[in-house]
Amino acid sequence: MMRGGGRAPDEDRRPPSRGYIPVVNDGKLLIVVATTAERPPADVGEVLVCGVGKSAAAAGTALRLADGGVSGVVSFGVAGAYPAARAAAGTADVLGVGDVVVASEVAVIDEGLETGGAFHAFARPGMTVPGASWTPTDPVLRSRLRLSGHAFHVALGRIATVSVCAGTARLARERAAAGALAEGMEGAAVALAAARHGVPFIEVRGISNPCGPRGGAPFDLAAAIRNASAVLAGLRAAPAPAPAPAPAPAPGDDG
Repeated sequence: MMRGGGRAPDEDRRPPSRGYIPVVNDGKLLIVVATTAERPPADVGEVLVCGVGKSAAAAGTALRLADGGVSGVVSFGVAGAYPAARAAAGTADVLGVGDVVVASEVAVIDEGLETGGAFHAFARPGMTVPGASWTPTDPVLRSRLRLSGHAFHVALGRIATVSVCAGTARLARERAAAGALAEGMEGAAVALAAARHGVPFIEVRGISNPCGPRGGAPFDLAAAIRNASAVLAGLRAAPAPAPAPAPAPAPGDDG
């Protein structure tokens, strides 16, 4: 993923004093974005502009969730697509700029040792990395997204969370081999905070660029956010009503 070139100015990226921006109505859905440039234009829920990266995302999300009143969390923004991930995406083509990825699972995948020739994740006893296991996203929240009827492709699959974006072909290949379709910088950290508070979580990201060498590579943050927002818009619809409770047995009826 590459946010450079499409970001808001530095002052726009700083979170406000409370760490979040309340945007609409009841605050039941919390939309966590890294920068103001990644805020969805549609009124879907309360927006938290947390800052870029895992630490800011985890801390900001946890701070907001501690106040209560949130029934679901969405990590939203842009992502870089792994060119080698096309088969897993269920399409004959590589995910392109403007396509959208909805996470089936999220994980932190770049905490470990880089030797210069390969990356090795921490795997020793006592060196557990929180969020490093692939964690499923909430299927009920995902089912409310608008996944079809678009001119762009919407893929369901793993989204990796990283601190260092894949700017080389080797790194992009290695990360794609973990089964991820794309990478972002906050998702699994937001998911960890949501899990600690018992709140359902999903991640929705528009593809702003391909991973790998940046020279001459396409980049379009605006298209990525516009299309991801169209998918997110399904959350504005009211959830399906809960099934009616079974009628109570008649007096004297043993069942």
